[in-house]
Amino acid sequence: MALARAARSGFFRSRGAIPSYSCGKDVFFDAGHTQKFLPSFENITSGGNLSQLSSVRKVDITSFGSRGIRATPQYQSPYAERVTEESDLENDSPSYPGLEATKPGEKPRVVVLGTGWAACRFLKGLDTKIYDVVCIAPRNHMVFTPLLASTCVGTLEFRSVTEPVGRIQSALATEPNSYFYLASCTSIDTNKHEVYCETVGNVGLPHEPYRFRVAYDKLVIASGAEPLTFGIKGVNEHAFFLREVNHAQEIRKKLLLNLMLSESPGISEEEKKRLLHCVVIGGGPTGVEFSGELSDFIMRDVRERYSTHVKDYIQVTLIEANEILSSFEVGLRQYATNHLTKSGVHFKRGVVKEVHAKKIVLSDGTDVPYGLLVWSTGVGPSEFVKSLNVSKSPGGRIGVDEWFRIPSVEDVFALGDCAGFLEQTGKQVLPALAQVAERQGKFLVELFNRIGKENGGKALSGKDIPMGEPFVYKHLGSMASVGRYKALVDLRQSKDARGISHAGFISWLVWRSAYLTRVVSWRNRFYVAVNWATTLVFGRDNSRIG
Repeated sequence: MALARAARSGFFRSRGAIPSYSCGKDVFFDAGHTQKFLPSFENITSGGNLSQLSSVRKVDITSFGSRGIRATPQYQSPYAERVTEESDLENDSPSYPGLEATKPGEKPRVVVLGTGWAACRFLKGLDTKIYDVVCIAPRNHMVFTPLLASTCVGTLEFRSVTEPVGRIQSALATEPNSYFYLASCTSIDTNKHEVYCETVGNVGLPHEPYRFRVAYDKLVIASGAEPLTFGIKGVNEHAFFLREVNHAQEIRKKLLLNLMLSESPGISEEEKKRLLHCVVIGGGPTGVEFSGELSDFIMRDVRERYSTHVKDYIQVTLIEANEILSSFEVGLRQYATNHLTKSGVHFKRGVVKEVHAKKIVLSDGTDVPYGLLVWSTGVGPSEFVKSLNVSKSPGGRIGVDEWFRIPSVEDVFALGDCAGFLEQTGKQVLPALAQVAERQGKFLVELFNRIGKENGGKALSGKDIPMGEPFVYKHLGSMASVGRYKALVDLRQSKDARGISHAGFISWLVWRSAYLTRVVSWRNRFYVAVNWATTLVFGRDNSRIG
């Protein structure tokens, strides 16, 4: 024990004392040539004890030593018990199990946070002959979000819009030094090149929550964004979002439950109208497409399969503060409004003030009763992104340069909905669209593969390698379905540019063809095509499971 204590104290003396700093929003921690960005906290004790992480209580990460990580939890081996005894004697904080830093001669390790469009496009193209890869995310699949609204009403099955990450990057399932971890990243230490993670949910592990850490050579943050609620009271408690498969499953269950409950004897007329009133907040592409799918479901299936006591009461209301589909050409917006109105969708201009269990209150004092409330007002930075003390782009995303590097931080990149260009780049923050994230992932993975071939994959080894041409985004256009075999296609490169725009049945064929070719795998393309065919012939399944 004495030898261990002496060695440890000698190690820390060789590193030098780390001065303490006050921490505020968007502030870098600078100790010589190193930087850290960690979740915000109030107090930093003297001697560099960075102990008060937002998700990791009382952990002195400076006591972790070098980038090496003990691979055995304290409770699993006699050696770990000896380490614990020494730590108790010296008042050290407990360490976490995890992956050690790569050694000389081993492939560099790329850690990817997320399984969204940007992350999966990056994973798909990464050369695993050059890199080992570790993916950390709270879900083990990618969601094909443009078709997610179709699953809510049974047009598509849920598995048709999901692709397991192990199929996207086979190394995660087949290579011995590549891993997928079902967890969320809670903090990052860029000095030690480590990420700190927490497993998802209460899964019966020896410690709850179970925490671990992973060392990286290169880190790609693609953790996505969260729905914007604007701090409105009651939204999180009572509204449904539409960004994940489980969101679509809950919407479907709630919709079918309300349909069946409304047929129960003794239900008043007022209560029946409330149960069968579906309200959509937000007139963007997601809100409009869901309204179109829902109105099509009502016209084609509900009115054929449910009794008169139900079909005459169900209705859809779309509430938007401004214009629907604001990024589309004016003529397309008017077409969408007219078509949805003919399909039974009611439009209401207003701003939500408060959400209750059975009604929403608008800013003008109007009460709107509802049975199903779907919230689709855009996305913003997640709590994890907000917690990182790095420069931020307009809107609060992680600030990056033209190569998606986070300035003043070595070997850390960010892309997708969680990242945006810094003001000094002279580029506007790109919209949170699937095509934006996919193109960013493609650009970054090509950069990584080139750097890896030039022996720049290891930590701190790519400084002298030219980055090449910066990322340039060209918008390919926008599409949106409005139900009943009609869609909008807007091929202008920007809102103010001139270009091709079209609406109607031909646009619907283009919409379906384009998305069918963009589905990740041939397996899912087959599923989607079969689902569309069976829905056309037999209608949608209205079984409520779960």
